[in-house]
Amino acid sequence: MRWSKTGAALAVLALVGLCCALGVSGAGPEQQLTVYTGKSSYSLPVVDRSGKQYISVADLLSPLGSSQPTTKGRDWRIILNKMDLRLTEGKDKAVINKQAVDLGGKVLLENGRFMVPMDAMLPVLGRLLNTTIDFHQPARRLFIGNPFTRFTPEYKNGDQPSLLLNFSQPVTQLDVNHDEHRGALFTRSNKTTLTFRKDPLVSDLKTQQFSDGAIQSLAFSEENGAAVITVTGNKHLQVIRSEDGKTITLQPQAAEALATPLPTQPNTPSTEVQKRAAEFFVMIDPSHGGYDKGATFGGKLVEKDITLRLAREVRKELEERGITARLLRESDIDLSLDRRAEITNEQRAGLYVGLHAGRSGKGVRVYAPVLTDTQQPLAGRFLPWDSAQSGALSRSQNLARAVSDELKKKGLPAANLSVPLRPLNNIIAPAIAVELAPEENDLQSLENQKLQNSVATAIALGIVQARSQIGARQ
Repeated sequence: MRWSKTGAALAVLALVGLCCALGVSGAGPEQQLTVYTGKSSYSLPVVDRSGKQYISVADLLSPLGSSQPTTKGRDWRIILNKMDLRLTEGKDKAVINKQAVDLGGKVLLENGRFMVPMDAMLPVLGRLLNTTIDFHQPARRLFIGNPFTRFTPEYKNGDQPSLLLNFSQPVTQLDVNHDEHRGALFTRSNKTTLTFRKDPLVSDLKTQQFSDGAIQSLAFSEENGAAVITVTGNKHLQVIRSEDGKTITLQPQAAEALATPLPTQPNTPSTEVQKRAAEFFVMIDPSHGGYDKGATFGGKLVEKDITLRLAREVRKELEERGITARLLRESDIDLSLDRRAEITNEQRAGLYVGLHAGRSGKGVRVYAPVLTDTQQPLAGRFLPWDSAQSGALSRSQNLARAVSDELKKKGLPAANLSVPLRPLNNIIAPAIAVELAPEENDLQSLENQKLQNSVATAIALGIVQARSQIGARQ
């Protein structure tokens, strides 16, 4: 198992990112590139330099599982997919496994970050990744491995016309007129704009006419790293997303709803509880991955494979008990500790469980986070990155005890520990880590299906026991 520390600079970057996300600056929207893979999506800023659009190479490659970059003077190096990428400030070519690749512009070094022209992504990624790459250049949207989501519109005429948008996969984030909502949403004009930045939405349909009434036409476009669906009509439209996220319905807003000032009406407690219950899920994080194998146990048995198998077992046990679970990684990819926390926070997980395997000790160790004096939260609007866990600390400790108790009931040696760990301290939801050790003198016991089933069941039962407290205080 490997834990690492973060510098104070990450906390500053987190605060800056939150300020940008909340619109503290009065400037217009920054240019962005959005990257879509089969498992996740992420955005990075695009800057203009000498008439060319530039991006940070580390921002592009780190979420794809690259190694930590190394810098020596004007030279920069990173490894991804067993490919060695090298850059030199001022040069217009990269070197990948000793072969030169034209970048179409010089490498820039700004504030310690190596920047390359955005157009260099295709030749560079084409060498680094063994998969298909599709770049929608004017809109700055990059698709890796055909992760596309498509939609079909279905117009229903009548006294109460409606437009159904049916998606091939659930859409995870709906932004209506630049505001993110859940459930029923209301617009205030006859042009309703749905923006999808996190979803790899594409369409061959550009425009479609329906009628001359409440819902008149639909247009699809792509811009600044996002897909946009615009619906035009002559009435205010209500926008409703289905529970499974695969259908969005637009229909005329009722007259009584128009007369009611919605922003001044708070949700009733029962409505709020229902929303939270519907959103609750467990984020399961199989540690390590990609080039980061974690601990080794002889032969081909390594920690990254053990944790992934255990994660799938935990997900199965949770789903059998009616609790939704997601895996932070489904395949052999490497994610940094910061990225694991970012994904968990962005998706608003109800709780987080990190899985590890180690050579030392015996049985199972359950870790709960603890904040040092220097990590205590500061007064103010934003959470420091190193103490984002502060609001959930007591619930994390309760969850760790519940899981430890269930392990002991199954006859497994279990220790409950509280230590300042990453990424636990960077996660805003209740968070724990579970580390499995091999039986004495038998490293291969970690592959034992019965052992993994027992541990997975105990984790699921501990979550069930603590769920009522966690769900009530999200």
